[in-house]
Amino acid sequence: MKRFFENMGRMFQTWMQGRYGTDELSYTLSMAGLVLMLLSCLIRPLGILYLPALAMLVWSLYRSLSRNIYKRQNERNKYLELRRGAGKKLALLKNMWRDRKTHRYYKCPYCKAIVRIPMPGRGKNIVVTCHRCHGHFNKRT
Repeated sequence: MKRFFENMGRMFQTWMQGRYGTDELSYTLSMAGLVLMLLSCLIRPLGILYLPALAMLVWSLYRSLSRNIYKRQNERNKYLELRRGAGKKLALLKNMWRDRKTHRYYKCPYCKAIVRIPMPGRGKNIVVTCHRCHGHFNKRT
């Protein structure tokens, strides 16, 4: 029996040679598909989520078994860019909430950078200097 499983493992390894395998996007698609499928089974009005869940699981399996590695890497890179951008936005929102009593965040009208300044008081007009483009703009705290 032990030899049977060893042979099956070797056969699976040789079959998977040249295929893309799993990555972050495949894992995310699989988990999202499983969660949607679970929700569609548990909550009757959400039964319409079954088809998108099935599509996510099939797409994840297709990506894992694909031999077109170049396309799968490009898809992965786009996904990681989107995830990184969302992570930056969430971190900014977290910092804005943490500093809400001591600092103000302003967007530079010239280069669109976010500028964090200590709050001098309420209702005062201040001149803000952007750290990136060194542009000056007026704001009211």
